[in-house]
Amino acid sequence: MKIIITESQYKNLIESKEEKKSDLLYSMWMDGMSVEDIKEYTGLNIEQIIFYLKDKEIYIDCALAETLLPIVYRTSFFNKNFHGDNETLRLEWTFGAFITFSYEDPKYILRGYATPYWNKECVTPVDSSYFEEKETNEYEDDSWNNYTENLAYTPDSFNSIQEFIDFLNNDYPKELFRTIRKIVKKRSFN
Repeated sequence: MKIIITESQYKNLIESKEEKKSDLLYSMWMDGMSVEDIKEYTGLNIEQIIFYLKDKEIYIDCALAETLLPIVYRTSFFNKNFHGDNETLRLEWTFGAFITFSYEDPKYILRGYATPYWNKECVTPVDSSYFEEKETNEYEDDSWNNYTENLAYTPDSFNSIQEFIDFLNNDYPKELFRTIRKIVKKRSFN
């Protein structure tokens, strides 16, 4: 597919006010261009593109959320480190397709996978792959099959990229903390 941007469109993109840039990027998005295509044609980086699109009305279902997840993850809009009551949760994008987590509290360490909208479904499975009890140094590795939980809440749609980002930064980590605590309780060696 070849997209041609007129000289005036290019001039508007480079020399105009922020709203015109935002409107142009939005029209490119609504015409079916991917973020990578928009990046290629405009010279803007992904973070800039997300910035201009995030407040626009864009219906995001679970399939689109799965597509947007790695794009948003690569920006500073998505928090990757969370702290709770003596707890730490770190998220990483791994193998080009997964969000892995590393959870630690004073007694336990748990690592695993928690990728929202896995397989384009409105669900977030949480699989634990490593568990350690700090006091005894006992651990289990690669036994995640018996310890899978789903987050209690994974929305089935959003009205903007900003709503999606808000979920990833607020509800997702809260639900992930709750789910991880359940898994820790099941896996403890007591």
